[in-house]
Amino acid sequence: MRLLQITDDMQALDDLLAEVGGDVTDPKVSEIVDAWFAEIDANLTGKVDNYAALITSIRARADIRRAEAERLARRAQVDEASADWLAARLLAALDARGMKKLETDRYAVSVVGNGGKAPLLLDGEVPADWTKTVTRTEPDKERIRLAIEAGQALPFARLGERGKRLAIR
Repeated sequence: MRLLQITDDMQALDDLLAEVGGDVTDPKVSEIVDAWFAEIDANLTGKVDNYAALITSIRARADIRRAEAERLARRAQVDEASADWLAARLLAALDARGMKKLETDRYAVSVVGNGGKAPLLLDGEVPADWTKTVTRTEPDKERIRLAIEAGQALPFARLGERGKRLAIR
């Protein structure tokens, strides 16, 4: 198989993964990958190298997209904080003037009370008869793990098999 054909195969596989939204359970993806591996005997090293290159490329693209998403999320936080600050300033200005409503060419701005329950403000220590105790019970996983690793048989727990992963360097 020529390099151009292998590159085309990798691009076709990448396009298919994009087309199915990364849903690797889609039968089309399995069929193409299975067919590709069926041809693998002819050039095992080359094909695995290209397959690993595709995996590396997709992971690198995911890292870039993740970093861009984080950058945009930070910018969104700055925008949100700016909008909140400006809204608080406008509320204070209208409140100081005793204005409940103002109509502009584009907006109707109103000073309105929040709905829901009024905030509960606690001053000082609350007497014990006005408190409640919340108890949460959860498994002591570290103790259970240590007991099993020490050879103790526990009828309610066992150690599972470690998973496998592919390392591409």
